[in-house]
Formats: sequence, C-alpha cells, structure tokens
Amino acid sequence: MIQKLISDIAHQTLTPISNLKIYGEILSEVSNENQDEIATILEQTEKLDFLIQSLVKLSRMESGIIAVHSEDTTIKQMLESIQQQFNVKVREKNITLSLCDTDLHVRCDSKWTVEALGNIVDNAIKYTACGGNVQIKVEQYSFFVKIDIIDDGIGIEKEEIPKIFGRFYRSLSVADQPGVGIGLFLAREIIQAQKGYIKVTSKRGKGSTFSVFLPIAKKE
Repeated sequence: MIQKLISDIAHQTLTPISNLKIYGEILSEVSNENQDEIATILEQTEKLDFLIQSLVKLSRMESGIIAVHSEDTTIKQMLESIQQQFNVKVREKNITLSLCDTDLHVRCDSKWTVEALGNIVDNAIKYTACGGNVQIKVEQYSFFVKIDIIDDGIGIEKEEIPKIFGRFYRSLSVADQPGVGIGLFLAREIIQAQKGYIKVTSKRGKGSTFSVFLPIAKKE
C-alpha cells in the first residue's frame, strides 16, 4: 500500500513540477530582476524533479511493475552511454573521465545497469574537485566481471561506508552538496536484482572506489 501511495503521489506531482520549471524559465528570460531568486527556484525544482523521478523508478521496481531482464550485454556499450550522459558535467568541472577499452560481456539489463552505474559516476563527479579524475576499469573473474569506478575526491569515513546505501541517507559532511540520498540505494537495489553486488573502499580525503560485480555472460 505504501509503495502504491508513493507511486500515485509521484505521478500526480509530475505535471506541477513541469509547470514550475517552464514558468521559472520564462521568468528568467523575460525579467532582469530577482535573477538570484529565480535561479534558486529553478534549482530547487530540479532537485524535487530528481527526487520524484527516483521515487517513481524505485516504487515501480520494488512493486514489480518494472522488472530487470538480464541478457548478454557488452560493457563497452554501457560505458559509452555513461560517457555521453556525463560529458557536460565533466567539462563544467574540468574533470577527466577515463574509460577502459573492453570487449567483456555480462548478464544484465543494460538500461537499469546504466542507471545504477550512472548514479555512482554522478556521485564520483559531484564529490571530486575541479580538475580531478574519475576512472572506470573492468576486470574479469571466474563468475563475475568487476567494474571499478574510481575517483580522487573527498572520500568516505570508514564508519559511514555501511550507511551510504541507506534510503535517503546523506552524510553531514556533504550537506552543502545537492542530492537527496536515493541514488546509491537505487543502484544497490538494481545490481542485487541482477544477482550482483557492490563493494566500496575509501579513505577520507583520498578518494573512493565503488566496485560493481555483475555475472559474467556464459559463452555459448
């Protein structure tokens, strides 16, 4: 019942949020006054839109309305999609996003997996200083392929690592950064639904490595 309620509320708010964005953009274009206030309204509307979209995805997934459908998928294609998704963000922060060249295949739902990996990459970019580096590396194991997302950002305290995948969890140390604390929760749910898992290694001030393990595609 709670999942259905969340989904219903989320859908009912999509139109008002779209209207807020449209009218905010119109005000920004036609008025030279109160630009700071208008920018704040647009920024908060974007934040609300992201939260609602995340809740819709999560509620649909948890209620089984949308299920993952694993199939033989090339990692290279997913990484190219992620690179395209974050081209603007890395340029704005002058961050180098390095992708390895790989011909490995995994069993996963490519659309949902790109969503999960994208949430992790988004965090890596967000918490890496201008001019920093984010790398994506791939390594093959017997039954899994490991996808490492490595940044040289602010890092995570050891005692906080078990908490970061909690729904709506946000550390006090990143309270000044935009976010609602649902991206990593959703990423873990997606990966676990595909019989994979995520490991994190990090040190405060030294960056973080998120390792995503996905089942390797069996050769015919």
